Amino acid sequence: MVHWADYMAEKIIRERGDKEEYVVESGITPSGYVHIGNFRELFTAYIVGHALKDKGKKVRHIHMWDDYDRFRKVPKNVPGEWKEYLTMPVSEVPDPWGCHNSYAEHFMELFESEVEKLGIEVDFLRASRLYKTGEYAKDIRKALENREKIVAILNKFRDMAKQPHLEESWQPVQIYCPKCRKEADFIQWDGGWKVEYKCPHCGSEGKTDIREGNVKLRWRVDWPMRWAHFGVDFEPAGKDHLAAGSSFDTGREIIKTVYGKEPPLTLMYEFVGIKGQKGKMSGSKGNVILLSDLYEVLEPGVIRFLYARHRPNKEIKIDLGLGLLNLYDEFDKVERIYFGLENAKNKEEEIELKRTYELSMPKIPERLVAQAPFRFLVVLVQMPHLDEGKIIEILKKQGHIPQDLAEEDTERIKLRIMLAKNWVSKYAPDTVKFSLLQEPPRIEISEEIKEALNEVANWLESREEFSVDELNNIIFDAAKKRNIPSKQWFKILYQLFIGKDRGPRLASFLASLDKDFVTRRLRLKA
Repeated sequence: MVHWADYMAEKIIRERGDKEEYVVESGITPSGYVHIGNFRELFTAYIVGHALKDKGKKVRHIHMWDDYDRFRKVPKNVPGEWKEYLTMPVSEVPDPWGCHNSYAEHFMELFESEVEKLGIEVDFLRASRLYKTGEYAKDIRKALENREKIVAILNKFRDMAKQPHLEESWQPVQIYCPKCRKEADFIQWDGGWKVEYKCPHCGSEGKTDIREGNVKLRWRVDWPMRWAHFGVDFEPAGKDHLAAGSSFDTGREIIKTVYGKEPPLTLMYEFVGIKGQKGKMSGSKGNVILLSDLYEVLEPGVIRFLYARHRPNKEIKIDLGLGLLNLYDEFDKVERIYFGLENAKNKEEEIELKRTYELSMPKIPERLVAQAPFRFLVVLVQMPHLDEGKIIEILKKQGHIPQDLAEEDTERIKLRIMLAKNWVSKYAPDTVKFSLLQEPPRIEISEEIKEALNEVANWLESREEFSVDELNNIIFDAAKKRNIPSKQWFKILYQLFIGKDRGPRLASFLASLDKDFVTRRLRLKA
């Protein structure tokens, strides 16, 4: 089965023809924190570009920061006095936290650094700079020259949606007052490079040259202008932008009618949600998870895998609870399949999973780098007597990792240990958390169970070395001989060590503890 990114890449080559360079684009207005939902757009563009590169094509990935958009509303986490900056470009609104040059830069810089960690090459462009340097000047003038055609296109779609027509005074541009930088009123265009304005905020009035950067295209015109200006071949879009009569539909007609070029191919991507949370994530509402949050618990390759394995039209529900353990299990299995150490269900699945892995990894290793099972690490990091070195020794002893480790193996294991600690601290449900009891609890135990506990203790004392499977067998056998129900037997064992009715896989857990400590506890001694 062809991966969806390869399918899209083939379609682009087929429909756009053989080009010297293909351009894929993503973009967002930095009006708040750029969260993992926003990231899906960038990653969808990136992965299609990745597939084009794998076919030997030269690709440029543009991520447009729409930082010349208006500051429309004051988010909840921003002081109320920031309302004085409303209608200014977000790139010129001061940073409320005082650590960056502007409100927009506060969010852009963080996201750019997060994306870099994923090994994604992208050309971040800022709309504010492109407008202010006059790069779009000719495109703006062309939109003003074709104002009536643009109005006709927009009104046609308004008719379809049974919405009122645009006002007669509507213009394809907006103006930022050169004096106070807030949005000014459009008075008239002289047919050349000058636009007359009047500012309702500071009272300033006069003419501004389009080439000076105070005149900006409105969103529905700015987007298709950009496609034409950069020769964009592909840009994904959320379902809100691809709904009938929305900005993509109007953009398709505007780029053809005004700029004489073809619109890019697109893919609709669904929203990314957080399991258990209703509605969309919103930077202004504060109900967001950032890539930085994912970095605390997931390897970069696993983050990319999370997006690469889902078709864009399927919603992603990110589960940072128990679902995260399943995600690691799935990723590790796919990685083993890629290196031929595990079989897929069939050849078709194998091809798709291997390709998903290739697209997920910032850099594909030459061999399978040691996989410390995340689910087991979650157990080990909760044991106070185990430091990093002892955890690695236990992983070796129980056969989870090779005895001889290269530097890249050790680095990966140490990273996973840290990520497991973070997960236990921040997201693990109480059912997974435990602490080792230093004193045996006071619980009623039958004579049969005491005998079984002593049998396991005696067996342990008689062994210098033993495997987890051997310990597992003696635990089961000791109970089976005495007709002790498994549920009752395991409940007692968990109560003795962690004071809970259930817990981690018992044999692996006990094998990770000091043998003398285990034998004393089985004999109900401290």
